[in-house]
Amino acid sequence: MSPRGSAGLFLLVLLNLNLQCVSGGKVIVWPTEFSHWLNVKVILDALIARGHNITVVTHTATASVNTTPSVGYNVEILQVPHTKQEILENMERMLKYWTHDLPNDNFIKASMKIKEMIDTGTEQNQATCNALFARKDLLEKWRKEKFDVLLADPLFMCGELLAQKLNLPLILSLRFSFGNTVERLCGQLPAPPSYVPSAVSENTDKMNFLQRLKNFLFYGSQDVLFYLVTKS
Repeated sequence: MSPRGSAGLFLLVLLNLNLQCVSGGKVIVWPTEFSHWLNVKVILDALIARGHNITVVTHTATASVNTTPSVGYNVEILQVPHTKQEILENMERMLKYWTHDLPNDNFIKASMKIKEMIDTGTEQNQATCNALFARKDLLEKWRKEKFDVLLADPLFMCGELLAQKLNLPLILSLRFSFGNTVERLCGQLPAPPSYVPSAVSENTDKMNFLQRLKNFLFYGSQDVLFYLVTKS
């Protein structure tokens, strides 16, 4: 091969390597709200900075998800029957109860009140899922776009089913769940209650006997609550 031909071949190899380095993947995202959205947003910002293309699926009542498209950031918005104000009111009610009123209630009363607020969020979540799978046109559009992976927050149901419908690998990112329930029951996270403090139990990794007992009971209560919520 002539020197000119060798140089041309070398240039083509370099160009091919460069294209492979800058060619980003296509990620479809099924996020949830508030702090859980902030957790996922950090990941999305890093992916976009590395040249990947993101499509976020959200809804008309979202209280926190960014719905403004930009370079590398696309948004699909589902029409849902509830409003942003209803989502905010339920969240404010939960935060107020958890911060001010929870210490004044006994275990059973507190569990029932928390379940009531979680049920409201679950109903809104189910409405969003119904809106998602009613859009056959969107599902077909996403199949044709050939995404590489689906990134979801397991706190918001239907991510697994969406990945199955689109025949995509699924990556879950979760900030935390009360009592580490989702992480333990769905993610198989080892968390012996004798020395691993559960999320929002207010315990540390140094617990006396009563704190260990409280930790054990808190884990159990969240398992029961999780069962009741998912069963309904």
